[in-house]
Amino acid sequence: AGAGRPDEREPMDVWRGMKNLELTEGFATKGGTEVAPMSTTTDLRVAVSYSVGFSPAGASRALLFKLRAESFMDRGADLTFLSCFPGEAEMCFPPLTYLAPSGRREVFVVEGVEFEVIEVEPKFGS
Repeated sequence: AGAGRPDEREPMDVWRGMKNLELTEGFATKGGTEVAPMSTTTDLRVAVSYSVGFSPAGASRALLFKLRAESFMDRGADLTFLSCFPGEAEMCFPPLTYLAPSGRREVFVVEGVEFEVIEVEPKFGS
C-alpha cells in the first residue's frame, strides 16, 4: 500500500450519514439494498455533517451507517480525487449494494440530536 493508503488486506470502515431517517426493524434484522450508487466517506465528521444537515436548523434525528469492509473486495471505488472535502477519502459503492446488518447498533443524543449508528457489511455481486 502507498503512503496514506489503506492496506488492501486490512478491514476498513467507511461512513454514510442520513438526515431525519429512522431505522426500520425489517432493515435492522434483514438488511437492505441501495438501488443507486452509494457515496460513503472515511471521515466520520463528514458523515455527521450530512446526517444533521448543513443548515442552522439541522435535524432532530441522524442515522449513520458504519460500513465494515473486510478487504478491498468489499470496498467501493475510491473517488478521493473527486471529493468536495480536501483530504477526505470518498468511496462510491455500485448500485444494488446489499447492506447486511452485523447486529451492532448504538443510539446516543448530542445537543438535542438523536444519533443512531448501525454497523453493516456491504455485499455486491461480481
